[in-house]
Amino acid sequence: MNKLYAILAICLAFISCNDQAIVVQDSAGRLNDILVVIENNDWDGPLGDTIRKEFARPLDGIVREEPIFTLNHVKPAAFKGMLKKSRNYLFVKKSDSSGVSVKKDVYANPQLGIVVRGKNKKEIAQVISENADNMIAIFNQGEVERKQYLMDKVALNTDRLTERFGFEIVIPRAYHFATYNGEIDNDFFWLRRNISEGTMDLMIYEVDRNRIKRSDSTVMDIVKVRDSIGEIKILTDGGPFQTEPAFSPYLNESQIDGKFAFETKGTWEVKNMFMAGPFVNYAIYNKEKDNWLIIEGYVSAPSSKQRNYLFEIEAILKSVHFLEVKEE
Repeated sequence: MNKLYAILAICLAFISCNDQAIVVQDSAGRLNDILVVIENNDWDGPLGDTIRKEFARPLDGIVREEPIFTLNHVKPAAFKGMLKKSRNYLFVKKSDSSGVSVKKDVYANPQLGIVVRGKNKKEIAQVISENADNMIAIFNQGEVERKQYLMDKVALNTDRLTERFGFEIVIPRAYHFATYNGEIDNDFFWLRRNISEGTMDLMIYEVDRNRIKRSDSTVMDIVKVRDSIGEIKILTDGGPFQTEPAFSPYLNESQIDGKFAFETKGTWEVKNMFMAGPFVNYAIYNKEKDNWLIIEGYVSAPSSKQRNYLFEIEAILKSVHFLEVKEE
């Protein structure tokens, strides 16, 4: 037995000397949490205010404000043990040079760390403000990939979507295919997940290319499309399912699996009823079909926090992978 331990110790020593193969333990931490490593007096001052302003900014599309990330603070001297295995961390340090560096899987796996350097507090705050969008995008991408990895372990069979639209998508088995008046519609797919506070829903369909134009009125084109479909396809106990007219949706240009897409985030409502919630919509241009593939998710959970529900929907929609079209 002692001989076995000796062999294992030698193997680990060789592995540790190789930069390409370092043994690390599994990371820990809830999705969308970031551990901020910074001195206490800096966290409680203007520098901490800058960090909170950027990394805890309100999430687009949610009427009741919720932060993009939940921030937890620890001083550098306490960054050890289990805290050092946090899946996401932002390390703030004074240095002769200023800048930002990204560290992957240094103390645990998977792990994403971002180190921000500067000569003094003012310079560090400036570095954070100038690079906040990129740093947020890096953390968000890591969290999306982690969520997709977890969902793939309990994935729903989505062959019918692959056969109809030519893409693969990762959807957890907690969702089920819903029907309209008990009928299956092969041009419109509605998937639902029951949660304790309500439901989470997905919609997938296609529309002609001329229904959404890249112009100053793009957001209105998308609203018209989703409202015309929602009124017909989404069953309610009241008025039509539509985009909340009092809040203008956020529109960004994006990509899904390398294809151009419009990303729209906003609020839906059931007209004349006290029912509303957030939605995220991607209109993906499919060059092969010369049309728009619409993939959307929305949350109906009025009495609860909605960030993590919306994040799950975002991870599902971003998992779309188009299959290559085989030439006959």
